[in-house]
Amino acid sequence: MKAKAISAALLLSFFVAPVQAQDIYKVQALTDQDLNGTARFVGMGGAMNALGADLSTMATNPAAIGLYRRNDFAVTGSFTSQPNGESFLDIDKSRASFDQAGLVFKTNVDGNSLKFVNFGFNYQKRRNFKNFVGLDNVPTFGLSQTYTMADMAYYRGVDLQTEQGYNSVPLFTGVGYDAGAILANRDASGNLDPNDPYTPLAADTYTLKRAQWGGLSQFDFSIGLNFDEQIYAGVAFGLYDLNFHSAVDYLEFQHGYSEGYLFQNEEKLTGTGFDVKAGVILRPIAESPFRIGLAIHTPTWYDLTYESYNFASVPDYSGSQVTFTEASDGIQPYDYKVRTPWKFSLAAATTIANKVAIDAEYEYSDLSTCSVSYPDYDDWYSYGSGNRDYSLKDEMKACLKGQSTFRIGAEANVAPGFFVRAGYNYVSAPMKDDAYLNLLVDGQSSNYASGTDFVNLGAINRFTVGLGYRHKAFFADLAYQYQQQEGTVYAFRVYDDAWGQNLAGKKFDLNRNNFMLTLGFKF
Repeated sequence: MKAKAISAALLLSFFVAPVQAQDIYKVQALTDQDLNGTARFVGMGGAMNALGADLSTMATNPAAIGLYRRNDFAVTGSFTSQPNGESFLDIDKSRASFDQAGLVFKTNVDGNSLKFVNFGFNYQKRRNFKNFVGLDNVPTFGLSQTYTMADMAYYRGVDLQTEQGYNSVPLFTGVGYDAGAILANRDASGNLDPNDPYTPLAADTYTLKRAQWGGLSQFDFSIGLNFDEQIYAGVAFGLYDLNFHSAVDYLEFQHGYSEGYLFQNEEKLTGTGFDVKAGVILRPIAESPFRIGLAIHTPTWYDLTYESYNFASVPDYSGSQVTFTEASDGIQPYDYKVRTPWKFSLAAATTIANKVAIDAEYEYSDLSTCSVSYPDYDDWYSYGSGNRDYSLKDEMKACLKGQSTFRIGAEANVAPGFFVRAGYNYVSAPMKDDAYLNLLVDGQSSNYASGTDFVNLGAINRFTVGLGYRHKAFFADLAYQYQQQEGTVYAFRVYDDAWGQNLAGKKFDLNRNNFMLTLGFKF
């Protein structure tokens, strides 16, 4: 069949008027973070908030750099693969990445109480968005993505043929109508039939391929203080750079036909953000290596720009040869803001005979407190005024939830200069079991939605191991991380109960392997 691959050139083509295009799933993606940083940090499962003295701790508990006694410089590279991934739109299933570069300068004050003032900078990749979802020949039992298009047009009270109505419809609905995916039904007077306004397509199976790529880079500038070798305090100012891409190929088939309805979508989200992190590490007993770490992170405030492109191709089986009607449209880049939740963490650690170090910690953030706002916009669709999207806020309260992270890690000095490490992470699911992409919200977030698929992510289990070598000023670390996660994939949701059923979710593994190498010097 005729199919068009979406490309960057299409994204930069002519777009329609400025719009908002945001949903709870994009907001949730900004709250996630990978276990990333130096190979030592990853090898210990990221559990170093109380142990300290690692460059990556600037992103978790900046007080940890107060434990440095020497200057430190390190860089890290990694290789990541998704076992069930596929090459799609020139995005390979495996990818190398430059993940970390940082340094700490120690300053010996040697005052009555204040002993060290240390300054640090660290870059690390907070998120690697690379992942792939692929589902083949999934039964739809007569349902179709075009049912969602019909639901949206009906709910919004829009006559797509005359472009009259009290509200706009999402971008994908307009593109689908232009391609003939939904047909308008008119009465004898030529008006849109109020009881049966649109007829969608029917399908027996669908195939979905979705690739995401890009990253979220984090730059931390921090200061750490050492008081009497018992109290360590620190603060870090973080800057973030977002570059996120998503592409979808969705194909439906009817029984007896080898050609089908095709929908393609590409999205691009870019922007910057900032936050502030503060923490302390306490040694309650001067003679004991036991220590406690506490940290608090402000929300991250993002300024973002979104753009999207949609394409639909609909077959006509009425003639002797199958022909296709095509339509495409896009969204002009539009700016909006996202605020993520506060984050709190508690850690405890100790060392044994200067040979073994152990750290365990707990972290919590309430994802339902996220918010989205737009410049020069009143949310008159729901309630209140101002630039915050209260309708989307209600969706986040209904679908997102508090997220807990537990980390534990250990390191052992097994021979002069040689170390072995192991760690474990558990991150609870960010969404409630019944969460879904609601395109019927009375707010700007759904007006120009560019797709119907969504994934409800499950909990994450991370298992890590690592090796380290120290020789005078030089050090090298290796780490391996296996991340296990399952998601429930939905190609679309039917909103009108009159259809009598809905599309079931499909379980899909999002597991991945990560190998890391860090090289550094202490001087």
